[in-house]
Amino acid sequence: MDEFAGKVAVVTGAGSGMGKAFATRWAAEGMKVVAADIQQDALDATVKELREAGHSVLGVRTDVSRESDIVALADAALAEFGAVHLVCNNAGVEGYLEGPIWAATDKDWAWTVGVNFWSVVYGVRTFVPIMLRQNEPAHVVNTASMTAVISAPNMYGITKHAVLALSEVLAANLREAGAPIGVTALCPGTIATNLFYGNRNRPPELRNDEEPPGADAARELRARMHGVLSAGMPPAEVADKLVAAVRRNALYLLTDHDWDDQVIARHEALRAGTVD
Repeated sequence: MDEFAGKVAVVTGAGSGMGKAFATRWAAEGMKVVAADIQQDALDATVKELREAGHSVLGVRTDVSRESDIVALADAALAEFGAVHLVCNNAGVEGYLEGPIWAATDKDWAWTVGVNFWSVVYGVRTFVPIMLRQNEPAHVVNTASMTAVISAPNMYGITKHAVLALSEVLAANLREAGAPIGVTALCPGTIATNLFYGNRNRPPELRNDEEPPGADAARELRARMHGVLSAGMPPAEVADKLVAAVRRNALYLLTDHDWDDQVIARHEALRAGTVD
């Protein structure tokens, strides 16, 4: 897909960070934008800014961890614009950080995996059949992470490894089907977003009844990592890279080389595990 003007883009997590930058950039390319986010005030701000800039945009509040919400998002996009040519499955949270992986509760898993992985499954399952029926050039962008190509550091990393694998399988299946649909697995590094404040939108029913022993340490980690991200690459720069990646139908988009040593170390460790 290399022609964007007049086409329709759906972007989840569009209320802030990379999602907002993607929505803004696709609109600048002349696309009609369907912006989705769980946080209504942030979503409204994105929609207001794009409309004031003269762009065609529809805002749909969406909890991406609920398949019914993703289906409703697709229905709204089709009702408003008649088609979907590009979808950015971008919404994500930092997830469980309160302790070792064996201490995570069912609610921790449900929240983290629901937003970061199942949302992408739902996005693929909902939007790809629409794109296949249209039989026009289209593209799917799944936001993974640089933690998907290094040794996974936590539950977030686990979900991002899964998103990367899903993207690879999806791309292969679409090639085998001869479909005019590309796939890009976006692996951002250190980007200036509110990722580590994702806990603000954790649903009450998925909050633990009692704080785990590592809650204070996790709060400190989130604050520290937010500071690190604040000095990172601007989301608008990631959006520029994404447009170029979609145009060249790149399966992988790594935003920088800052993580190269960790990427190499992981793959060397994998090779070292080979039994001769």
